[in-house]
Amino acid sequence: MPARANLRIPSRTLFHQPRVTSYLSSHPLSPIADKPHHQRLHNRLSLRLHIPSSSFHTYSTLATPLTMPKRKTTTTTTTKPTTTRQSKRTKTTTPSSPPSSHPAMSPFPKASSFFTPLPPSKTNRLLEPGPILLVSTGNPQTQTHNLMTLGFHTMISHSSPTLIGLTLGPWDHSYSLLSSSKECVLSIPNLTLAKTVVDIGNISSSDLPPSETKWDRFKLDPIQGEKVSCALVGGDGIIGNLECKVEDESLVKKYNFWVLRVVKGWVNEQNFRLDGTAVETDKGKMMHHRGDGSFFVGGEEVLDLRGRMTKWRMLQD
Repeated sequence: MPARANLRIPSRTLFHQPRVTSYLSSHPLSPIADKPHHQRLHNRLSLRLHIPSSSFHTYSTLATPLTMPKRKTTTTTTTKPTTTRQSKRTKTTTPSSPPSSHPAMSPFPKASSFFTPLPPSKTNRLLEPGPILLVSTGNPQTQTHNLMTLGFHTMISHSSPTLIGLTLGPWDHSYSLLSSSKECVLSIPNLTLAKTVVDIGNISSSDLPPSETKWDRFKLDPIQGEKVSCALVGGDGIIGNLECKVEDESLVKKYNFWVLRVVKGWVNEQNFRLDGTAVETDKGKMMHHRGDGSFFVGGEEVLDLRGRMTKWRMLQD
């Protein structure tokens, strides 16, 4: 037993030879054992491991005959050298690509030399400043009409159809009205309604008495549209109204993003001139929300570069 306990034979020593099954079948207890094969195994192991003859015979006597499965033909041993040679040839024939690390840009000034870092949560202050909107939903005939202030919107396509995207979520009362009716009106207020626009955004319809609407509270005039049942916002404080129907709701569940199709547009030409010239009073100035309660005021000056925009003349009719 001590000789057996001290014997340490790596598995690769017994199993890596091509004719390993003949070696194992030569075990003295095997029915097909023969002395010459047994002796050859002893000689090989003695040369490789310097095992004493007594240790070898002890191991041979106590070992159990093994039946080796058929060797499976694999490409592992044959493909590795080939792969290595191919990779070497590739390295010698194919020029190495330049490193894509930032040190390669070291000759250029760092961004921090020119700009101040802005948290991602505040980047909307750079992109949001489109004109602030009033969103009209519901139906005046059923006393369900509502108004809300909105700054998250974007143009999607000019025509065929004209599409506008906006973000409006379930935290807004208008969400349920838009979900049920699939239509709304986007109203563009001017500077004369600045404080009213902010106040409308600070109050929810659920905070009002059942007999009162935001239209009543802020003394705004509902105007009947042509294509939708929602009310347009009237008065001198409005630059224009867009009657819209829901075109696509596929992004609402995940992003609260609605795609609207403009079915009718209205403009107050006293507040917005279609010839491209500016209205110099506050009635022609749009408000652009900066995302923090402050606003840019647009419309004080019109920079007319239509003559240079030659590629898009079809938009200048």
